[in-house]
Amino acid sequence: MEYAVGIDVGTTNCKVVLCKLPTCDVVHLEKFSSPKIADDTYVDFDVHGLKHQLACALTACADVAAGVPIRFVSIASVGESGVLVYPDGSHDGSSIAWFDKRGKEYADAMHEEGLASAFYGVTGIPAHPNYGLFKLLWMRDHGSKLEDATWLPLGDFVAWWLCGEKAQDESLASRTFALDISSGEPARQILDRYGLPAELFPHLQESGTPRGAVRPEISRRTGLPAGCQVCVAGHDHMAGSVACGLDPAGEMLNSTGTSEGILTLNEQPILTQESFENRLSNGRYVRGGLFSYYASLPTAGFALEWIAGLMGIDEDTFFDVLPIEMHRRYLAGEFDGRELIYVPHLRGSGPPRRNPAAQGCLYGFHDGTTRDDVFFSATLGLAFELKNLYAHMLGGEGRAVAKVIGPSIKSPLWMQLKADVLGVEVRACRVRESVARGAVMLAAGKAGYQIKPEFESTVYTCDAKRHEYYGQLFRERFLPVEDAIAALEG
Repeated sequence: MEYAVGIDVGTTNCKVVLCKLPTCDVVHLEKFSSPKIADDTYVDFDVHGLKHQLACALTACADVAAGVPIRFVSIASVGESGVLVYPDGSHDGSSIAWFDKRGKEYADAMHEEGLASAFYGVTGIPAHPNYGLFKLLWMRDHGSKLEDATWLPLGDFVAWWLCGEKAQDESLASRTFALDISSGEPARQILDRYGLPAELFPHLQESGTPRGAVRPEISRRTGLPAGCQVCVAGHDHMAGSVACGLDPAGEMLNSTGTSEGILTLNEQPILTQESFENRLSNGRYVRGGLFSYYASLPTAGFALEWIAGLMGIDEDTFFDVLPIEMHRRYLAGEFDGRELIYVPHLRGSGPPRRNPAAQGCLYGFHDGTTRDDVFFSATLGLAFELKNLYAHMLGGEGRAVAKVIGPSIKSPLWMQLKADVLGVEVRACRVRESVARGAVMLAAGKAGYQIKPEFESTVYTCDAKRHEYYGQLFRERFLPVEDAIAALEG
């Protein structure tokens, strides 16, 4: 028997799993809150805290393995945050969170100067403060020393800490705004425009391939065997798609968590003016020479948790009682005509009108509105927001199946609303720790193991009458309210 370890460095939580090879089944899980440093204005990942917690989790996995070989560690992470590493082996102690708005002035200026469209044709992603370039410009202008430094996306930083090798995973490099997506070379016209050296970014490495063995210090500290290889599986949403066996033809991935996104796969990046105007993101995918076509919404599960906290709903009720009971009531038509309009812009808005300063709204409540009306409408609002993204990304058609991974699959109400609102078949894929397991599966496949995704799923089919009803509500109420808010915000 052999083992491998998968790491998922997420926005809210980090997961470290011990998996059997070659099945990649999860046999042990370590989970901790992603360490952060936050005040009223800024949010950073606590890099030193992250290293400490990961070391503890890896030690626990090595203890469970009890001497059985751990062949490799494979890492997936959030896509845009990074860490500056210096020639003497030191590094910054914090990493600007991907959703933090620092760098907004540089992205705004790029749009105002008319450069954003041309640069989209190079990078495949729309200018936005989430991306690494804009964080680096802010850091440089606020005292960070970039000379001789190396920018490592968060997953690549963890790999460097474990094995000492500097490289950029292709899918993570796609989120820097410093990569020519078509050639895989540094986007020199962008770097020259902003006075950044190409050497700031290390060479690319194919997702899931070995970077090197763990350093002796790491082996002694964690109990990982000396020959254990370190791999980077890339952007978390992409790694999750591996775990559910996403088919490029006819399927899309709806990856959910704090945020949520839609991912499809293509043979070439889509660099049209329409894609730019809709603020859609291309990337180099984690395998097969494919390109990802991806867009995310800043708030998903977080928007429901916020509503639940506001109304004093306890955790057990929120996760285990309300979604099931309200799904039954939804199918019985009990919420028809009681819907509120919830625009879930708690952390800005996503495509097609991407604005980090956008604010949310709950419209239509009155003295007869109940707690359950609000919770149902919040879930419906997330489905409407996803429909708007789907319509602009794929024209509302072209993918017959949406595979869903992440915490939202626990809510049959949310899953059925996705099916009815989008008009597609929804498959809730019960893949345990899909991102961390996907990271292991990707690296195992690259190492020659025969990997076949196996998981249980629940299928939710679209009801034609409900699809028509909610299509009208979307057009006549949700979009006008969202448009009015956008006009008010300027």
